[in-house]
Amino acid sequence: MKTAFSTLACPDWTLEAAVNAADEMGYQGVEMRSFTNPCERMVNDPLSLEPERVAHLFDQTGVAPVGLATGVVYDTPIEPPVIGRVFLNEEAGVDETKSFVDFADRVGVHTVRVFGAHLPAAEPKTWSMRRIVERLSLASQTCRNTDVRLLIENSDSFARASDLMGLIERVDSPNLEASYNIQAAVNAGECPIEGVSVLGDALKIVRIGDVDDDGNPVLLGQGRFPLAKLFETLAGMDYRGWIVYEYPKHWCPELSGDARSVLGHAADSMFEWIKGAAATV
Repeated sequence: MKTAFSTLACPDWTLEAAVNAADEMGYQGVEMRSFTNPCERMVNDPLSLEPERVAHLFDQTGVAPVGLATGVVYDTPIEPPVIGRVFLNEEAGVDETKSFVDFADRVGVHTVRVFGAHLPAAEPKTWSMRRIVERLSLASQTCRNTDVRLLIENSDSFARASDLMGLIERVDSPNLEASYNIQAAVNAGECPIEGVSVLGDALKIVRIGDVDDDGNPVLLGQGRFPLAKLFETLAGMDYRGWIVYEYPKHWCPELSGDARSVLGHAADSMFEWIKGAAATV
């Protein structure tokens, strides 16, 4: 298991500051949250820099650029149903994916995170599922001739591991693997201990955080998620992918605690769980 944090925890830091902090705290990687719209970008969004500059920031520390975490989805309805296929958004999300994949390839980043998203109740499930599968298949093809892979993350209609795995199997691309967010899984009524086992070898990133009984974000290990047991389960699977800590400071600026103390606490907690998990295998 390799540890990293998402730049959502430190929206006011530069990317250089985030990479240096990761190096100082013992993290092995940093996941960069990125946005298509320049108006939405955080200070540390890599798309605001030249790819060569981003690569240099990581190269000089040895911290790994885990991936680009994007908000790209493939569920946008085709409206109107016929004319929309010709003139509008039949391939919605694919062009955005290609832009992120091209940037990642230039930087030396090996993953781009995307979402399948929502199967609306207003239309037959087979229609919306086919639309998402077709677009995700095209998006996966943008990784050809690169070292980049798409990671589809559980959310919305695919929040449970079995649904996410079903989507991956439908697309059936060597360029598509899984990212698993334990909070999204728990919100959907799934035990993450079971979820990671369902995904198996397809699993490349496990995204963790912690919340109290009311669903409010808290420091890692101080909430209700079975994190120590999760680490034991992953060790038993011989999981060698990334554990990415996501503290949603960008989405919830009212959260207390400065980024350095929050990330330092998370690093110490994860190292203890990894050490404990290794002792049980």
